[in-house]
Amino acid sequence: MRHVIKPLELLLTNYKRIVVKDSTVNAICYGAKLMIPGLLRYDSTIENGEECVLMTTKGEAIALAIAEMPASVMMTCNHGIVARIKRVIMERDTYPRRWGLGPRAVLRKQLIADGKLDKYGRPNEKTPTEWSAGYVDYSGGQQGVNGNGSQAATPVKAEQVSIKPEPVEAMDTESPAKKKKEKKDKKEKKRKVEEVKESSDEEPERKKKKDKKEKKEKKSKKEKK
Repeated sequence: MRHVIKPLELLLTNYKRIVVKDSTVNAICYGAKLMIPGLLRYDSTIENGEECVLMTTKGEAIALAIAEMPASVMMTCNHGIVARIKRVIMERDTYPRRWGLGPRAVLRKQLIADGKLDKYGRPNEKTPTEWSAGYVDYSGGQQGVNGNGSQAATPVKAEQVSIKPEPVEAMDTESPAKKKKEKKDKKEKKRKVEEVKESSDEEPERKKKKDKKEKKEKKSKKEKK
C-alpha cells in the first residue's frame, strides 16, 4: 500500500513552506487567515503574493495559501496577516479547537448566558458599561458613506459587537514626554520662587548684622583713642 498510495505532501514539494503552531491548525481548517502569532517557521525566500503551502510541525499539509508579506517583513513584524487561504487540504477538527478560550472570550460567553448580551454577542440594555467601553471588535469592516455625507449602517455579523466610541474630550492626547517636561518646568519655577523668597527674608537680617558690626568697630576705635 505504501508503494502504491503516496502521501499528498509529495505533490507539494515544489511549494515554499510555512510551518504554523498546532494551536492555529484547526482555525486555518475553518478558513481563518494565518496571523503573525500563529507563525512558527518559514522559507526565507518567500515573496509577497507568492503561493505557498502551510504545514504542521509533523510535516502534514494544512492548506495552500497566498503570502501577504515577504519573509523579511515576517522577521521584524509582530502583528498582521501572514497569508490568506486559497485551498484547505486537511479535514476540520483533526487538531483540537483552540480559539475562544481566552479570558475575554470566556467573559463574553458568560455575559451571553446571563442575558447581558444577546445570542449573537451584541450589547443590549443590560450590558455593563465596562464591557462596551473596554471591548474592541477588530473583525468588523469599514462603514460606507451615504450621498449626504453620513455614514451608512453596516449589517452586524453574528460575531461582531457594535462599540460606541468615547468622546474626544475624555481622551488624554498629551504625550508622556510633554507631561514630564511640564512637571519639570513647574518644579524649576517653584524652586526659583522659593530662592527669591529666602533671599528677600535674609536681606533685613544681613543688614542688621552689618550695622551691628559697624557699631562695634566704631566703639572699639573710640576706646583705643
